[in-house]
Amino acid sequence: MRPLRGAVLVLVTCAAAAVPFAAAGASTRSARDDCADTPRVVRDIRYGVVDGVDPNLLSLDLYLPTTGKDCGPVPLVVGVHGGGWRLGDKRGFTGDKAKLFNDQGWAFANVNYRLSGPDVSPPVQYPTHDQDVADAVGFLVDHAKEYGLDPDQVGLLGHSAGAGVVAAVATDEQFLEKAGLGLDALQCAFPDDINFDVAQGIRFGGNLAFISRQAFGDDPAVWDDASPINHVEPGKDIPPMLLTRRGGLVWQRQMDAFADALRGAGIDVQIIDATGYTHADVNQLIGSTTDPIMTKPVTAFFERCFAKA
Repeated sequence: MRPLRGAVLVLVTCAAAAVPFAAAGASTRSARDDCADTPRVVRDIRYGVVDGVDPNLLSLDLYLPTTGKDCGPVPLVVGVHGGGWRLGDKRGFTGDKAKLFNDQGWAFANVNYRLSGPDVSPPVQYPTHDQDVADAVGFLVDHAKEYGLDPDQVGLLGHSAGAGVVAAVATDEQFLEKAGLGLDALQCAFPDDINFDVAQGIRFGGNLAFISRQAFGDDPAVWDDASPINHVEPGKDIPPMLLTRRGGLVWQRQMDAFADALRGAGIDVQIIDATGYTHADVNQLIGSTTDPIMTKPVTAFFERCFAKA
């Protein structure tokens, strides 16, 4: 991938139209203009170019908050949609998240990435999804001044397959390094409800194994390399993480194993107890003003990590 550096540019789900923002569209107008007036969204910013790839798959939407009279730089939450590495789109992931984060004075970037699937030629498999998202983070850091972002206050949020991408980018330094950054570029990460051991999940069988093989292929060595749990080590600047506990006993045990590995490496871990919630609930209820489980701990987690910066 060749990132768009220096170009003038004009985070599986409710419709984007439900979010009350004034859409800026593709424009050369600075996103900082009129920053004291209203939240706004800049859509379809291209963070990379690959020959033959739909530009939408290498784009992001950036939701910017009202920043006050000083127009100072704001923290950034980068969102990554789910969909089994083969479906989904950034606009379907927004829900109430953009309003929630903008109300806190933070920006929210909603990222697309190349997708796997039986009809995709040439095949899109690991590590493409992870590298695309890391490149998007690199782009946003490089263009932080242009969009009024604080490059030292960046957090990640992903759900389902997007959570797998977030966990990989936050634990395996190769992706951010190829984007010109290090793991220390991240203040925190919330991989929301995914299997953190790809190899174990595929060997267990079932629908998850079928979907995972499309994204990770058939080589067990690749499965091991793609598993975030295998990249947890002390001294790597892996950021603090928030995890979600839900699902059956096997699902919870693999999440607990990832949490234990992080703690063993000296990394702060917090867990939301969402027992009884569905896989979709723990994503869709982030930002809800009536849900008692997801919104408050998610907000508090990002508050703490940005305060440390």
